[in-house]
Amino acid sequence: MRKILAILLPCALLLSACAGAEDGSNGGSSAGATSLDAVKVTQAGAGKAPKVEFDTPLELPKTTAKVLKEGEGAGAQDGQWIRYRMAGFDATTGTQSSETYTAAGAQTLPVDNSLKSGDPDLYNALKGVKTGSEVAYYYKAPAAGNASAPAQHPQLVVLTVEDVKNKPVKASAAEVAELDKAGKLPKITLDAKGVPSVKLPEGNQAPDNLVVQVLEEGTGKTATAQSTVKAKYAGWNWGKGKEFDSSYSRGEAAEFPLNQVIEGWTKGLTGLKQGSKVMLSIPAEMAYASGQGDAIGDLVFYVDLTEVK
Repeated sequence: MRKILAILLPCALLLSACAGAEDGSNGGSSAGATSLDAVKVTQAGAGKAPKVEFDTPLELPKTTAKVLKEGEGAGAQDGQWIRYRMAGFDATTGTQSSETYTAAGAQTLPVDNSLKSGDPDLYNALKGVKTGSEVAYYYKAPAAGNASAPAQHPQLVVLTVEDVKNKPVKASAAEVAELDKAGKLPKITLDAKGVPSVKLPEGNQAPDNLVVQVLEEGTGKTATAQSTVKAKYAGWNWGKGKEFDSSYSRGEAAEFPLNQVIEGWTKGLTGLKQGSKVMLSIPAEMAYASGQGDAIGDLVFYVDLTEVK
């Protein structure tokens, strides 16, 4: 599959939906559909997956994308990011493979030159797209090369644009202080064994920018973007406050180069001294853009920077 489909769809969809070979079954009307105009989306409300209807097999001559419903507000411009929820289907059988409408957070995608070169049809559909828009994306896999690589069913992805955002930056110290004063930052609590937990502010609305709140300043070596560090950490999603990863549960610090982690960690830990303890609030655009499982959307981390090498 092309790279852009891997960005749009979670691994669960890639593994399950792409497994079906062209077997001639259509799971629906023999006539099927030949246009994305035939795709009907009925929203079920926030936190619920919409009802998506289309005659099967949906057969288009090539990969294409189309705005089914126009949203409101300013449209996405080059360099901006869209946040979206999606549902994926086998276009031949109509079987739904995955959806993120009920997930803790939205996925995110940049409208930029990488998208334009990777998938011009999707780029053209998303450039200028507005919050609330519904977009259909049809992916037609290349023809089968041989018996060991059978042809794959085409895929249909329906996505709803949740927001259009500028690329976030690291918040200034003044901005962090203002958010803290207003009670808009997560509160970290350590138990008797030093294991952290988090309490999200009322409304669970994450800041737009990367927040680095130093809870305890270290005195050791300062980390650079090229440093290798050791850290104890725990991470939660903003949407539901659910923990998705913790080195504390494994009983040991993790070691990693700062230039090989998510952007929010690289920019959030660079400049900190060994021994620092911090809270990071990381926008989805600086975290796992196509987030999996509970590591999706805006995230919160508590990090104890135990060593800078």
